[in-house]
Amino acid sequence: MPTINITYKVPSANASEVEDALQAHAEHMRVSYTTDNPRGDNPLDAYFTKAEELNNPTNPADGTTGNIIFTLNEKWSEAEHIQAHIGRTLKASHAEKFIAAMQAYGTVSVMGEIFYDMNG
Repeated sequence: MPTINITYKVPSANASEVEDALQAHAEHMRVSYTTDNPRGDNPLDAYFTKAEELNNPTNPADGTTGNIIFTLNEKWSEAEHIQAHIGRTLKASHAEKFIAAMQAYGTVSVMGEIFYDMNG
């Protein structure tokens, strides 16, 4: 399955601007991919995450870095659906702040394939 996965590493003081951009993208997805979408190109799954970055991922007791890590994760049935989604996103009202957040804080941006899924 083709995917989009983007990771953002953001200083805590700037986290709200990235969270706002991701919330706007979430709303764009809610409106664009309704259950009765006649295009038939809804993502199979989509979720965004937020967590404090740990100094030592193997020992949370070592505290945090002061950064927030956000991830955007979308699973699609066809690569063409991703391309169409990107096109719709670039025309959406939130596009400018979404792209700005990615350019300023995006550390990893992958359009790849799932190689393991515990659900099948």
